[in-house]
Amino acid sequence: MKHFVFIFLLISNFCAFSQSKKPFVFTYGVDTVYNTEFERVYSKNNDTKKVKPTDKDIKDYLELYIKFKLKVKEAYNLKLDTNEAYIKELAGYRKQLATPYLTDNKVTEQLITEAYNRMQEDVNVSHILILASKDDLPKDTLAAFQKISELRKQITENKISFDSAAFKYSEDPSAKTNYGNLGYFTAFQMIYPFENVAYNTPVSQISQVFRTQYGYHIIKVNNRRPNQGEIRISHIMIRFNNINNKAEIDAAKEKIDAIYKKLQAGENFEELVKQYSEDYTTKANNGEMQWFKSTSQLPQEFKDAAFNLKNIGDYSSPVKTNFGWHIIKKLEIKPNPPLSEQKENIKYKISRDERSQISSKAVLERLKQENKFVHNEKELLNFIKTIDTTIIKGTWVPGATSTTRNVLFTIGNQKYTFIDFSNFVKDYQTPKKSGKPDLIIRDYYNSYVEKMNFAYEEDRLEEKYIDFKYLMQEYRDGILLFELTDKMVWNKSVEDTIGLKNFYEKNKSKYMWKKRADVAIFECSNASVAKKVKKLLKKNPPDSLIYKKINKKDPLALSIVRGKYEEGQNEILNKIDWKEGITDIQNNEQNKFTFVKIYSVIPPVPKELNETMGVVTSDYQSHLEDSWITELKSKYPVIINNDGISKLFKD
Repeated sequence: MKHFVFIFLLISNFCAFSQSKKPFVFTYGVDTVYNTEFERVYSKNNDTKKVKPTDKDIKDYLELYIKFKLKVKEAYNLKLDTNEAYIKELAGYRKQLATPYLTDNKVTEQLITEAYNRMQEDVNVSHILILASKDDLPKDTLAAFQKISELRKQITENKISFDSAAFKYSEDPSAKTNYGNLGYFTAFQMIYPFENVAYNTPVSQISQVFRTQYGYHIIKVNNRRPNQGEIRISHIMIRFNNINNKAEIDAAKEKIDAIYKKLQAGENFEELVKQYSEDYTTKANNGEMQWFKSTSQLPQEFKDAAFNLKNIGDYSSPVKTNFGWHIIKKLEIKPNPPLSEQKENIKYKISRDERSQISSKAVLERLKQENKFVHNEKELLNFIKTIDTTIIKGTWVPGATSTTRNVLFTIGNQKYTFIDFSNFVKDYQTPKKSGKPDLIIRDYYNSYVEKMNFAYEEDRLEEKYIDFKYLMQEYRDGILLFELTDKMVWNKSVEDTIGLKNFYEKNKSKYMWKKRADVAIFECSNASVAKKVKKLLKKNPPDSLIYKKINKKDPLALSIVRGKYEEGQNEILNKIDWKEGITDIQNNEQNKFTFVKIYSVIPPVPKELNETMGVVTSDYQSHLEDSWITELKSKYPVIINNDGISKLFKD
């Protein structure tokens, strides 16, 4: 379900007399929607500069907007905006919406360009990691640094290969199986500091020692290659469930080899997908998968086979992965899109990445200047004197001298005191392995200063940016609309089982099955197989028994599709007269024999409620909403002003 959100602008700086002279579109209860509001919200959803709305456009939109205003009015009347869950949800959205206003656009543009340029190339890197956390004791940090420095020295002096050093000494557990090789990756697939070193180290070279949040690293860049773009393929898959079960793997291989021979003999790939593929997520779509990149998380063998196909329409020999055997067909390939098509996605990724800290620092400096931040170093030194070594353990408790009204800094006219900072430290302190109290408290102070500067700015966004003010009103109303509609319509239609059943009973003639046939469709590899199947059918055994017996020697001899079909629903059934018994089908494929057994023909009957639950529920929701709107119009009478409507979009 989706929030259908509009903007409501409350113009409070005009007196009632001047408002009474403004053209209006409609009133509901004691409230009025003026032309300016209606034009604004309509234009937000429609480009009125290019295309002027017709009378019908306005009428249709007016109907929707009246319903919207009535529902939101009721939500405020019920005081849903005071609900704790609503307040929390709105605060979460506000945080997200504020982000663009708290970002340095120039820095962001530089980061977008850098990321896009890196995305033109994949790098293949091996690495060695020696663990070291931020809170390690100095002696432990030094030991980790010395250990990896010595490893780099031995590698560069050819005393040990990088792969061997990674296997023996790296503290990344995966090095025991991949010898430190991380494969190919591109921008955003590794943490930013690691990515930086990878893209700034020449091929075959060993980087200098560098540190990340995980510890100390050295890397070797094994190769670089141009971005291979994205590929779209289809595949035939034969599964095996246990990678360690040789018999199961061999059985799957025998079947995929038989399919491969059919392809080589000229049979249609898509038809073979329908008949044999065991990837049930793609089978109905001719085996077609979504676009993917060479740096995706798919098995490496699968990606290599796909990207090594030269021409559109080429298919691979059977490829083994941990999931089964595959035959891969190349459908389309496209290069890395231009920056204009990726910019917004890259921008979003930057906001979720360490890169965002670069922008945050630039914004912080700007905010300090704009909002007149003033730091008091003397008082900070006085505060530091109140701190003891319990701050290292994360158990510091503020005393009388650290909870005074002494001012540490100001932002605008807002003062931030010892007691404010003490509460922050008390709430955010964490145990440290080591450190000096004065340095630890300065770290907390810098975090507090940053947090308060951003909070100060965020609290005043509505005052500084009118578009943000409108956007927040849109979200306020939208969340309320969703919550109340869920209560009155969507959730009610699910919980009110008696009401739903009564609605179905009154309207069941709308939910009819067409004439149906209960059938089994048998596709046989040759005439001999078809004859054997028909003979077995005379004894009425289960389909599964027939399938098992016929396919015992040849796994591709027979396929069976069983089900109930309405008129016009199945192409094969459309070609025959519906009568009980067996009917042969004309098959254009060489050596293929298809026949249908109709077990019964079922006349049109109403569908049971559980057979058409989705459609009935949707209709019931429409019924509930119509009834609700009628009640709201009675509670908040709507008067439409045709004179005001006639003046819409005339300027």
